[in-house]
Amino acid sequence: MLTYELVRKRVKNVNFRAKDDGIVYVSANSRVSVKEVERFLTERADFFFGAFERLRAREKRSEINTETVNWLGQEYPVRIIHNARECAVLDEIECRVFTRLGGDGEYVLSLIRRAVADRFAVLCRGLNEEVRAELMRRGLTPPPTKITIKDMKSRWGSCSYTRGHISINIRLAAYPQETVLSVFWHEYAHYWHHDHSQRFYDFLLDMYPDYFRWNDLLKEK
Repeated sequence: MLTYELVRKRVKNVNFRAKDDGIVYVSANSRVSVKEVERFLTERADFFFGAFERLRAREKRSEINTETVNWLGQEYPVRIIHNARECAVLDEIECRVFTRLGGDGEYVLSLIRRAVADRFAVLCRGLNEEVRAELMRRGLTPPPTKITIKDMKSRWGSCSYTRGHISINIRLAAYPQETVLSVFWHEYAHYWHHDHSQRFYDFLLDMYPDYFRWNDLLKEK
């Protein structure tokens, strides 16, 4: 049975959003009855249960633990080394954690998360430069843009085109680099097309033809 939370808002349509806490969040205006909301949820129950499964799978894929780290589509073992450096290093073979507190799981996790975040920030700076260079090569001038890396539950990225601000989800660090690049292209495309119309996708595919090949990995279980 589905659990839902209904919030009354001045919205034209009824909006549904499944989240990883197993609850469907619904926003609707006062003219939509509870009975109508529940009828829709019952009819689309399979869809929402499937959405919960996908969200849990995403959470598991991007999860960092003291045994393995998922980085750019591959899994790397964690090796803890007794040392006073107190840091983690993620390379092409493994994630080495240098610490005097090897038994403190939460502390080790904090070191690993910091290492992943630092390396992901470097990756994102490079991808951002790559996208901007290609846009300039095509005769387009993107506005000055601030890139922020965040831990987001429901979105892989977001673009505030009026402020020149793009946010990228740190959880993308677990996916292939091409998938991260697809999110950059998606957000940059919003500078020219503010919705998800056919013109938006035409523009996006012209700029990054492999968009669906790599971005669809974010929809897999």
